[in-house]
Amino acid sequence: MSTLSRRTLLAGLGAATGSVAVSACLGGGAATKNAGKANNSKTIRLMNWEALEGSPYPDVFKAFEKDTGYKINYEFGASGDAYWPKTRTVLGSNNPPDIMRIDDDFVAYYASTGKLLDLRKNISASKLQDSDYYPAVFNNGKQPDGSIVAWSLGIQPRVIFYNKTMFKAAGVPLPPTTWTSDGWTWDDFLSAAKKLTVAGKRWGAAVIDDSGYEVVYPANNGGQGRWAKDGSSFALANAPDAQAVQWVADLTCKEKVQPAWSVLNQDQRGQQMFIAGQIAMMERGSSLVPFLQENAKDFEWDIAPIPAQKAQHTYGNQIDFCIPAGAANQKGAWKLLEYLTTMDGAKFFSAQGSMVPGLKRAAALIKPTSKPPQHIDLILDAVDNAILPGRVVQDEAAINVYRPALDPVKTCQTTAAKALGAVRKQVDSIVAK
Repeated sequence: MSTLSRRTLLAGLGAATGSVAVSACLGGGAATKNAGKANNSKTIRLMNWEALEGSPYPDVFKAFEKDTGYKINYEFGASGDAYWPKTRTVLGSNNPPDIMRIDDDFVAYYASTGKLLDLRKNISASKLQDSDYYPAVFNNGKQPDGSIVAWSLGIQPRVIFYNKTMFKAAGVPLPPTTWTSDGWTWDDFLSAAKKLTVAGKRWGAAVIDDSGYEVVYPANNGGQGRWAKDGSSFALANAPDAQAVQWVADLTCKEKVQPAWSVLNQDQRGQQMFIAGQIAMMERGSSLVPFLQENAKDFEWDIAPIPAQKAQHTYGNQIDFCIPAGAANQKGAWKLLEYLTTMDGAKFFSAQGSMVPGLKRAAALIKPTSKPPQHIDLILDAVDNAILPGRVVQDEAAINVYRPALDPVKTCQTTAAKALGAVRKQVDSIVAK
């Protein structure tokens, strides 16, 4: 699986309902070379990996332009894996965008380049208080030296999506609708998955195809996830972390309640099978809510918390933006970031349900509607229980070593302890750099 596969999914979901806008200026006219410099006071160049049409941005951008007099040049940088080298190129150029989306997994790397603006002075001048925000969101871009090089609009916490109709038909008790471990431990989850599995027809669960399991289940088993909290070592090879990885693999290898990796290791296959009624429960981020609202029409579905073990945490994708140190219109870029993460702009993101704004007051607007999931407000509980995993500068290089080593675990040929132990020294050497 590509290290950036979730970006591919997000880009696909963003473009699903409309054509790709290669460069769209909401205020009129296309982005041109040195546009930021030529229009320093009124034009903001923004680069993202999501196509504008079909994304949650158009309404909030229009409101920003109306309220402030600024104009936004929206540049579709690239889709999928191609966005990663694109960011390196533009950050090293003499004319970077004023504001750009970056992958939250790689914030530590971006910070190490020295090419991102430290936002602490902006945050202080705007009088943004950490108590008004979810800690996992407010502290997401903070580095060990205290600098804040990225600012998150919000978080897409991982939850369990489940086929409620299938549960009822099989006589299986429904999962909890609040963030509780009462009746919802790893054993309870497995018990439900077994009862919902029909050999050769449907599977009770799909967890292994969401790479976030490498953080969620180790943390809930008393471990740390991929990296040590301080980013100093490869924690996934430690006993509680490797045991959690094995538990997820054993949903296929031992318990037979999860499709084979050869099936799930296909682009968006898990959610396609869920829609087709072939999977009863799957772990995904809340970004999947609009997709299922549009496509899951033949059954009732809802969301539940991540099952508990020694703890009951979750982990979410963050909608991170940064301001390049070489950006021409840093003032306008911060004006936009501030707008998107305070009430005027953040309220727009509550309506769609795909993410939880970092601002708690805006997040409180997320309420159940006539559309599923019935318990959409559970994602607020999820953010309250979200963790920030340890991060390392050479994240991509390290992932490209250990994740292929997990393929034989996923295909039931070896154990997680052996596979992760075999690459520990190599990954630790990468992390140490």
